[in-house]
Amino acid sequence: MTNLYKFMGADIADKLMIDEKHIGIKFSHLHEYNDPYEFFLTINFNRGPDELAFYNEMISMLTKQPATCFTKSPVIPPMWAHYAGNSSGFVIEINEEKFKDFLNEIGFKEHCAIADVEYMDSPDEGIEDVLARAFHICKPRYIYWLISYIRRAAYLTKQTCWSYEQERRVIIDEKALTKPNDWLMLLPVPVTCITGVIVGHKSNDSLKQKIQVLAKKAKCRYFEMVIGKTTTAPFLLSKNLKSHQFVDGKIEAVSRQCKKCHEPLDFDSKVCGWCGITQQDVKMATYRNSFRMIDSYGGLQKYISAMNDITDKYHGQK
Repeated sequence: MTNLYKFMGADIADKLMIDEKHIGIKFSHLHEYNDPYEFFLTINFNRGPDELAFYNEMISMLTKQPATCFTKSPVIPPMWAHYAGNSSGFVIEINEEKFKDFLNEIGFKEHCAIADVEYMDSPDEGIEDVLARAFHICKPRYIYWLISYIRRAAYLTKQTCWSYEQERRVIIDEKALTKPNDWLMLLPVPVTCITGVIVGHKSNDSLKQKIQVLAKKAKCRYFEMVIGKTTTAPFLLSKNLKSHQFVDGKIEAVSRQCKKCHEPLDFDSKVCGWCGITQQDVKMATYRNSFRMIDSYGGLQKYISAMNDITDKYHGQK
């Protein structure tokens, strides 16, 4: 089961439901995206003005279809930072098969593409031969192949610096969208396509309540993201305080968790190492810290200064 994940800021929560049975997913044209190099990885632009003019002509032939961006994982920290208000927002999980069934029901499955973004730092070399044939021979089939190449490169390639996003794009016919105003295009998606919602670890109680209402309407799972102390990967906590992790493309319940902080455990224990710290452990840690002994007779700053001098001399000799 493949799922799509959409990161959103907390301010979207009040606007997400467009009626009792649908959420609105925003679509945009490529020139409105936050990557200034959209369309840049189509061809190598170090060429003569005649070929560049021809390339512009091919671009003008493209059908400008709106797109929206999902990701393949809900636990990517930079995504929470950049697209969910520094972890104060939320994520919705959409089942891709249910989403495709919905597109089929409204008659747009054949006019929609769902595909992974490919990350690269230079254009696909295969386009050069197609461009040369289209430019010099000008046969319709070469024009067709070139436009197809450009369309895929424009919509489904980005520089490798964006690879952390693990992006999966949905491209659709504009006729499928509703337009509340001149600058907003929405696809009304049934709440039945939603299989989970996750609030960020910095989300406030107001947002949590709103997203719980959404989860109830969608009859889907509700999670709160938690930043643990053991690993850099966040874990997800359900309403009944059961911990979950994102594994192999799915949110799954863990087999063991700390009974105090709920951190997932990879060893058989009732509590994690952090929650298991006793007063005796704290006392012994203090005893083992020789800096405290030096500080007790007032010599710590002098010792650190001497060590800094030794360190500077050592590095100066290298």
